[in-house]
Amino acid sequence: MKKLLVAFVAASSAVLGVSSQADAQPYDLVDAPEGVEIRGLVYNGTGCPQNSVAGTLSGDRKALELIFGAFTAEASQVGLPSEARKFCQITVDLVFPQGYSFSLVSGDYRGYADLQAAVVGTQTSSYYFTGGFGYTFRTKLVGPFSENYFRRDNLALEAAVWSPCGAMRPLNINTQAAVSTLANRAGSGLMTLDTLSLVVRQTYGIAWRKC
Repeated sequence: MKKLLVAFVAASSAVLGVSSQADAQPYDLVDAPEGVEIRGLVYNGTGCPQNSVAGTLSGDRKALELIFGAFTAEASQVGLPSEARKFCQITVDLVFPQGYSFSLVSGDYRGYADLQAAVVGTQTSSYYFTGGFGYTFRTKLVGPFSENYFRRDNLALEAAVWSPCGAMRPLNINTQAAVSTLANRAGSGLMTLDTLSLVVRQTYGIAWRKC
């Protein structure tokens, strides 16, 4: 099974609810605490109809995996415009012991695209904590292109967006796939986040620190 994997280590030190004094301190990473659980998973969008997304945490609580069951963007002369762009807005509510903060830290993208000449496929993922700042990662492919692709995005740990200490703020993730034929009106293209089963897997790496 070929699939899209996204692992994030992430984003900005100016998060609402995190003091500047705490941000100025060294980032002493620790093992994930016991008791980390997914308390809630809410999603909506054209790329994630009802009952098509599931979320799991790894045994060491350092990876969050989201599995999508319907996420493909396709553009052609006969296709509906709405099929050329798919998106999913996800809110993940993690519960964990007080005294800890977490961040997402890198982005790996794997997928498949079949694009005719000058047709453009774009895969975008962004995340932020409710009430704070976030980051966006983007992969752009230009046809002719017909193969699997892999991209990786990394951010320096000192620039990471951490969950605020002393508060449980949901993590918001927005992922999109789009195919554009503006440069080749007669062309067509497909961009899927999984090449065979149409099951998309996005895995987010998680770093932990003490507040």
